[in-house]
Amino acid sequence: MRRQLWIAIVILSLLPILGQTQTQNPSPPPSETAYPYVVGLGAIAGIVVTQAALFGAAGFPFLPGAMAPGTAIAAEVSVGISRMYAITSAVVGAWIANWHYDH
Repeated sequence: MRRQLWIAIVILSLLPILGQTQTQNPSPPPSETAYPYVVGLGAIAGIVVTQAALFGAAGFPFLPGAMAPGTAIAAEVSVGISRMYAITSAVVGAWIANWHYDH
């Protein structure tokens, strides 16, 4: 049993090396494709969907009509809003860095 496990580990560790072949038409690096934008929008969408799933409309108190005037914001909602701001600013910063790297 141990021998089979070691053989499997060796084969799995060699797969990346064995899988490298030269291609005639190399693909462009990910920074020159839509990949960074898709990943960034996915990160932003993920945090917004999570906030909506957890708190519904009350999770977005900055939208007009989401909460009654004078209503206190729950601590959990504040943390979620903070996550949205943090993820969005990180993604925008990454996009700016990617643009700067490409130019």
